[in-house]
Amino acid sequence: MVPNPRRLAPSVLVGVLALAGCSGGTQTGDAAPVTSAATTGTPTATTASPPSATAGTPTATPTATASTAPTPTPTPDAVMPALHSRTYEQARTEFSRQDLSPARLTAAAQHKDVTLPRDHDGWYICDTSPRPGTPLTATTTVTVRLAKDFSDCTTSFNGYLYEENDPASTP
Repeated sequence: MVPNPRRLAPSVLVGVLALAGCSGGTQTGDAAPVTSAATTGTPTATTASPPSATAGTPTATPTATASTAPTPTPTPDAVMPALHSRTYEQARTEFSRQDLSPARLTAAAQHKDVTLPRDHDGWYICDTSPRPGTPLTATTTVTVRLAKDFSDCTTSFNGYLYEENDPASTP
């Protein structure tokens, strides 16, 4: 036996509305609530029509800007890379590789008694501020402490490379 389309259509309409998230109740600006044999329990003599905006179902119309504009993908926050034991030149390269501006790098001497030369690209990074793994905001400046030889990174006399330059040192 084939079901009567006049009785099936209202049930299908209620199912579609339920799947669409519509309650069938009146919302501001909507027409009268939709009732059917499935919701009232009594057969109706009206024929079902396809859902429309006046029946309380929202209609989505894609706009040209929504379909042609690419959806921006969120970029991950920048994180301070591990630069210890690399040269200053390698640090600048690493910043460029991670789409960070090398201009954010500020070089300083590791020791108080050492003057950083103008060309310090081959000097080694002893320490960084902020520490590796720290999130970098757009305004964070990264300070790297440099030494000419990597072995000098662990040598310190109260912040001086040479003990004779430490004022606290006694001869």
